[in-house]
Amino acid sequence: MKTMTIRKIPDEVARFLATKAAGEGCSINAATVSVLSEAAGFATPAPRRRDLSWLAGTWSAKDERDFNAAVSKCRRIDAEEWK
Repeated sequence: MKTMTIRKIPDEVARFLATKAAGEGCSINAATVSVLSEAAGFATPAPRRRDLSWLAGTWSAKDERDFNAAVSKCRRIDAEEWK
C-alpha cells in the first residue's frame, strides 16, 4: 500500500471527512480512503441510512437534562383543551 500526503484540503472537505469518520466510528484516514475508493469506482458506497441511529449514545447527562428542561412545558397536558 502507498502512503500519500494531501495538502490544501478545503475546510468543508475536512469537516465532511471528520463527520463521516465520526458517524462510521473510524479514523479520518479510513474515511478518506473510503471516499477516494468510492469516487474512483473501486468500492460500493454504503447504503444511506434513513434513521437517526448515528445519534444514538451521543448525548451527555447534561445534554439530556438541558433537553428535558427545554421541553418540559410541552409535556404538560391542558385538560381544558381536550374536552
